[in-house]
Amino acid sequence: MTEQKVRWGVLATGGIAATFTADLVDLPDAEVVAVASRSAEPAKAFAERFGIPRAYGDWESLAYDDGIDVVYVATRTRRTVRRPG
Repeated sequence: MTEQKVRWGVLATGGIAATFTADLVDLPDAEVVAVASRSAEPAKAFAERFGIPRAYGDWESLAYDDGIDVVYVATRTRRTVRRPG
């Protein structure tokens, strides 16, 4: 039986995304096939850095890419901090 690689998309191009992608590209059963950012230029630069074939300037294009099995969302989250008083 031939095992197929899991095709990954990465949403965001910051430090967390870079660390995750660097680790992911070393796995034999994974392939990063697309990346998306808020604009095309950071996505293209990230794609070139990691040898990713497709780069998008919006999340929608990544979400609708039929060649992706799973998307890693590496965006920051906002936490609401309640201050006493």
